Amino acid sequence: MRLLQPSNGYRYNSDTLMLYDFILRQGCSGDVLDVGCGCGVLGLLIKRDVPKCTMHAIDIQAQNVALTAQNAQENALELRVEEGDFLSLSWHQAMDVIISNPPFYHDGTQKSQDLHVHTSRYNTHLPLGDFLAHVKRVLKPHGKLLFCYDAKQLGAIMQHLHDAHLTLTTLQCVYPKASKSASLVLLEAKRSSKSLCEILPPLVVNDNDGPTPQAQAIFSKAATVSVSC
Repeated sequence: MRLLQPSNGYRYNSDTLMLYDFILRQGCSGDVLDVGCGCGVLGLLIKRDVPKCTMHAIDIQAQNVALTAQNAQENALELRVEEGDFLSLSWHQAMDVIISNPPFYHDGTQKSQDLHVHTSRYNTHLPLGDFLAHVKRVLKPHGKLLFCYDAKQLGAIMQHLHDAHLTLTTLQCVYPKASKSASLVLLEAKRSSKSLCEILPPLVVNDNDGPTPQAQAIFSKAATVSVSC
């Protein structure tokens, strides 16, 4: 998949590809909404591999909306993209699935001065508690959310999910190396569910020789090619 990305500004990374693989493994069908779509990579990969789903996307930045629309056209994939703030929009239809790689850098980190990067990375632009509360309102009664977040904030994630009445059903930790602490968590949460939480085996991205076989398989399956614009 050929994807246009800004030469200056935020560009997707391996977190999105790990989330893409997780979404495919957990299942994704019906009306799907990608919140904070960036250049459209996540929604377009899912649409490519699950062609029967109806893919919607939203981003607060006009530049990202234009890139997503252009990338959908370039790859001959149908995706409906809208510019706006997810938290303030009233959706005319409920969603079966919401997917998102939301901004999760917190206030304690050194902030970029680039507005595009700042908006795409820092959770002040999409606070987790507000995000999850609005997800609950947009999902169908038995719909689900598939997203990733900073592993160090897992305690806060659990609390916000509880406050939003969303049930965590699947969790997987992503490690940059086997000797390092987890840097990312992949999560599935459902509305109106009494399921217990399944903890999946860890996903290790790199070993001493580069990407692990598991990570390389994900990169190969995604088969993305970035083009600066």
